[in-house]
This record gives sequence, structure tokens and C-alpha cells, in this order.
Amino acid sequence: MVIKHNMSTQFATRHLNISEDVKGRATERLTTGYRINRAADSAASMVVWESIRNQVRGLDQAGRNSQDGQGFINTADSGMNELTSILHRMKELCVQGANDTNTAEDREDIQMEIDALNNEINRIAEETEFNKIKIFKDPGTDGDDPDWQPGGNGVEGNREFVFQVGANSKQLVTTRLPVFNTKILGTEGVNVSDSVNATSGLAVLDKSLEIVDIERSRLGAVSNRLEHAYANSENASENSQASEATIRDTDIADEAIAYATADIIQQADIAMIAQANGERETILAMVL
Repeated sequence: MVIKHNMSTQFATRHLNISEDVKGRATERLTTGYRINRAADSAASMVVWESIRNQVRGLDQAGRNSQDGQGFINTADSGMNELTSILHRMKELCVQGANDTNTAEDREDIQMEIDALNNEINRIAEETEFNKIKIFKDPGTDGDDPDWQPGGNGVEGNREFVFQVGANSKQLVTTRLPVFNTKILGTEGVNVSDSVNATSGLAVLDKSLEIVDIERSRLGAVSNRLEHAYANSENASENSQASEATIRDTDIADEAIAYATADIIQQADIAMIAQANGERETILAMVL
């Protein structure tokens, strides 16, 4: 027997270190809940997982963007709903004013209400906003866009709004913001001074209502797109997270088994080290 090199102890110690490392990694994975805690755990899987995690975060924000856009469109639609109610009332007043049973004083009272409603149209156009963005205001009225021109239907401004509804570039929903005021709608000249003017006002108001209805319909279609975009983002995010979990999350059962196995081997290694050292003590006792 030799005592210079205790190979049995060195062998048992090396395996003890291996089992300690396995046990430590299992403990780490059970504690964090992640199978991959550093690049060394799985370099290839980490690249895929990071890519998926990046996509998930982008999709979650895209979903919030869609909801913000939905709120923006809903605010515009509510404002247009009030404009529609005002135009209906103005038409009712023109119908009333077209009747020659009204006296001059009656027509003045009717005109006073029409003027007040026109003022309200302009107030809605001026003050309706979402996150401090003026929704119906003509961007050229304050001189901040002197080249502004109405769109093809006489209502749309040149303000294109873009909603980022996906996690990647060019995944967008775009719309043009409608611009409303009494000049664009043509209601500022409506008067009921006589039955002829009141009758002419009816045609103007019919056209105004048609313009508002067209814009509401267009924004309603955009609202539906945003609703579907949100649902798609949520679904894509959920499925991506499922893939992320498959790649990165700890399999608790497997890691628990690995931990228990490493613990048993560790105890056996300690016992073998003690046994190997005991043999050397026996030789030393024989010498002494």
C-alpha cells in the first residue's frame, strides 16, 4: 500500500465536486424557475429565447397602442355624435322656420338658437381633444400650417395619424383626422329670415349630415381594425409566451430528481472520502 498519493480520496473528491455543481445548478433552477439563467446554460436556446421575449414585449406594447388608438377614435366618434345631434336640431329649426305661420319675432328666436348651435359646433371643433391633441381643429387656423388644404371630401385635414399595432416595422393602421367647423360644414350661413332661406338651409344641413356620417363610418371602420389588431396582438403574445416558457422555464420534476440524485451521490462521496482517509490512518498506525 502507498500513502504518498491518496488516489481514492482524490477520485471521490472530484466526484464530490461534480455532484456539488449539479446540485447547485438544480438549486438555482428550482429557485429562479428558469432553466436558462446564463448564456452558458444553453447558448443556442438563449438566442431563441431572447428573440421571443423581445417579440412578446413588443406585442404587449402594440396591444396597448391599439387600445390607445381605440380611445382616440372613440373620442372622435363621441364628438361627431354630438355634431350629428346639433345638425338634426338645426334642420328641425329650419323646417320650423320655413313655415310662414311664424312672425318676424319668431324667426328671430329661431335664428338665435341656430346661431348658438353654430357656436357650439365651433366650440366642439376647438376643444375636443385626446391627450391634448385637438381632434377636429383645422391645423391651419392658428397659422401653424399655412399650406393646409381640405381633403377630397372637404372635411379631411392633412394630419395622418399612425397607430403602431404590431411588434415589427410597418405593422401599422393609419387614418386621417377629420376637421369640422361651421365653415367646412356650410352651416355658418344658415338663416331663417324667410321661408326661402330656411328651405335652402335644409339642403345645406342634409349635406352637412352626410359629411359627418361618412366620417363616422370611416372612423368606425378604423375602430374595428384596431379592435382586431388588439385581439391579434394578445393572441400572438400569448402563444409566444408559451414558446418562451417551453424554452426557458424549469421542469420542476426533472430538476427535483436531479437535486435528489446529486444529494445522494454527494453523501456517498463524503462517505467514500472518509473511508479512504481511514485506510491511510490504519497504515500510519501500523508504522507508528
